[in-house]
Amino acid sequence: MAIEFDLLLPELSEFEMDNVPFKVVDPSELPERTLKAFDAYMRGSAAPHRVYVYSHDYSRFCMLVRRGDIIII
Repeated sequence: MAIEFDLLLPELSEFEMDNVPFKVVDPSELPERTLKAFDAYMRGSAAPHRVYVYSHDYSRFCMLVRRGDIIII
């Protein structure tokens, strides 16, 4: 199961953006199934950019998937 999580939840490179208080990541690098689940998870949330998301949001998503609260189909 850990190997599957490693494939579904890759580590994304964090970077900083001007006028953004927290580090961000580019979720477009995610596998298609993971990106769909992440988009659903982020729906209605604030994001600093139309493409990039806060890295702590992705970290929480990964934790919820590993804990079984979010199932990636």
